[in-house]
Amino acid sequence: MPIGEGDSGPFVQDIQEELIKAGYRLPRYGADGHFGEETENAVMRFQKDYGLAVDGLVGPITLNKLQEVNHQRVSASDFPLPTGVLKRGSQGEAVRQVQRALKQINFNPGTIDGIYGPNTEDAVRRFQSMYAALADDGIYGPNTRKYMRMELDD
Repeated sequence: MPIGEGDSGPFVQDIQEELIKAGYRLPRYGADGHFGEETENAVMRFQKDYGLAVDGLVGPITLNKLQEVNHQRVSASDFPLPTGVLKRGSQGEAVRQVQRALKQINFNPGTIDGIYGPNTEDAVRRFQSMYAALADDGIYGPNTRKYMRMELDD
């Protein structure tokens, strides 16, 4: 400790997986076990978002916060997900349910207002980009629901 740019190995891969789980994408290299610029940028964004010292290094404070963020245990029953298809322009309680679930799994959709606007669409798209099986189209449907349920239960 601390872990930073240039480090590599299984511990770096664990950190990268925790970052991805917390909603910090590593689109170029993913959890490859090499702490490069992409990982450093994700660490810095995480540190900024959680009010930590922004240095791009993973020391005990950053690591503890990352684990705390990812291990706040909730169950899917606390966040019921609607069935059907929701997309930009949709409104109502079903949209609010999706927005609350997105916020819980660290894909902040902005204001939980029941309006499926550009922020909600973007949060859904960011979530979808984590899974090859999902189209990154920003539309909430049965497949996206299945993966969101899995994240809520994780």
